[in-house]
Amino acid sequence: MPISIDQFEKAPEPKLRPPAAGTENADRVLAYLTERHREAFTPAEICQGTGVPRGSVGVVLARLEDRGLVRHRGAYWTVDPDATAR
Repeated sequence: MPISIDQFEKAPEPKLRPPAAGTENADRVLAYLTERHREAFTPAEICQGTGVPRGSVGVVLARLEDRGLVRHRGAYWTVDPDATAR
C-alpha cells in the first residue's frame, strides 16, 4: 500500500519498515496464552484458539520459548509466569 509523501518525509525510519516475518502470529499466540495464563494447551488447541496455521504454531512456540516467554511440558504449552509479570 502506498504512503503519502508527507509520511515518507516525516515518519521515523523504523516506522517505514514492515514487521518481521511471523511477528503477527507470535503476537496472537502470546496474547492467547497470556489471557489464559492459568491453563496449558496443545499446539492443536492453540491453532484452533488463535487461527494461526497449524504448521506455524510449533515454530512460533519454539521461538517464544527461546525468548523465555513460554514453556512446555510434554505436549502442553503455557505462558511463562515471568512473561506475564512484564
